[in-house]
Amino acid sequence: MEKNALHRTAIGLSLLCSALALAIATTSSVLYATNFWTDTNLYFTIGRGMKHGLMVYRDLFDHKGPLLFMLYALCAAVSETSFIGVFLLEIASFAVMLYFAWRTVSLYGEGKLTLLVIPLTALATACSTAFNQGGSAEEFCLPALMLAIWCALARMREDCPKPERLHMVFGAAMGWVFAIKFTDCGLFFGLAFAVLCYEWRLNGFKCAFISGMLMIAGMLIVVAPVSVYLMVNGIFDDTVQVYFIANLFEYGGAPMSFVGHIYNALAYLRTQSAANPFVAVPAMMGCVFATIDALLRRRKGFLFEMIAAPMAAGLLLMFCYWGEMAHPYYALVFAALVPLGLIPLGWLAPRVKGCTPAVLAAALTLAILPVCRVSCQAAPLLAVEKEEMAQTVFAQIIREEENPTLLDLCSLDHGFYLAGNVLPNCRYFANNNLNTKEKRDALDGYLDEGRTMFVVSRWEDPGENYTQIAEHSSPFDLNDMRTFKLYKRVEK
Repeated sequence: MEKNALHRTAIGLSLLCSALALAIATTSSVLYATNFWTDTNLYFTIGRGMKHGLMVYRDLFDHKGPLLFMLYALCAAVSETSFIGVFLLEIASFAVMLYFAWRTVSLYGEGKLTLLVIPLTALATACSTAFNQGGSAEEFCLPALMLAIWCALARMREDCPKPERLHMVFGAAMGWVFAIKFTDCGLFFGLAFAVLCYEWRLNGFKCAFISGMLMIAGMLIVVAPVSVYLMVNGIFDDTVQVYFIANLFEYGGAPMSFVGHIYNALAYLRTQSAANPFVAVPAMMGCVFATIDALLRRRKGFLFEMIAAPMAAGLLLMFCYWGEMAHPYYALVFAALVPLGLIPLGWLAPRVKGCTPAVLAAALTLAILPVCRVSCQAAPLLAVEKEEMAQTVFAQIIREEENPTLLDLCSLDHGFYLAGNVLPNCRYFANNNLNTKEKRDALDGYLDEGRTMFVVSRWEDPGENYTQIAEHSSPFDLNDMRTFKLYKRVEK
């Protein structure tokens, strides 16, 4: 198969494997009644609000990066009454990740055998417990992380007389992740250090300095338009306060020493490796394979190629788990290292001829749906009927009122805003993970004022201004049965 045909096949296979895996792995899929994850619902509620002129941080509070909410606003422009836009964005994002996974392994040898990388990476990523139910910030970081790995290794493995484009693309990938979740940027620092030292070794300090500036310029290609959007809408200061200051000083848990941070990261490495072996083992082996390959080639600057993958993985681990608080989905970003564990396919590819590789790739692709159906955490939620859900039952009551307002006192956003087609009128519209005094006082104030017509709660009684009018139990979040109560404001 000629090179251009192989590229076209890889693109098509990436899209197909992405769609097949995500049909089961993400509850944004059209096969599910709704997305059952609180985080994704919260992001989508903010995206819907932004479509109608509300601003994240200032009008609707959460602490993820601004680009994530801009992406969800784009999804809301496709459909603000369903997750179809989110599903399509997830497919596109995952397909890009899979394509550059293939290109990364192809650096080590070209041939049809490398096509196996695409379905194998799709399965390892989608079936991991870290994938959760789809739509996470980490999921939308994956293509940029994978792109950065390819850029760095392509520069150090191939003869690039003019690598300027690679450096700028690398920087743009870092800007993308920085604007979504900056704690996932550790991988870029490890790769950038190795690449810039490699440039210094080959071409001198001046070239390395220019390469660094090109990386920064590439980063600004993404960060600058996002910053302009924030400034034009008057929320740049709010972004700094919430996205940076609050995350750094209010979300990380108790202060620790540097040794404590290392111990914390290693502890999470142990627990998450046990929970996600099909991510952890290929990622670890991939660092070994990349190091061995660089050592065997021994080209000028090979020492920096040797340390690139291990340093990137190590700094990703440290940045990701620097704080005391961590959730299972944090580990999803390590799926970007899975293709490195498939480097042997690149070594073998030039030697394997005939139709066997194509048959294997086709067989693995056909296996994606049944394997995901058995292995993905979200799969049991396929059986949930929309009509049975508390969100649907309460929405029927809420929609009977003209211009209804709602406050969700459950942890994060349980999808009642979407089901009732209601936009929040409270900044703290959901009980987010930042348990600050400001948030608690704000929620108490909303209830004391009777700010909203309806309140949804699981445990907390909203007080004398509200009376309970409905109660319903239904599954949510990984098939956990939850009882919800709907309260209505007492008119005085």
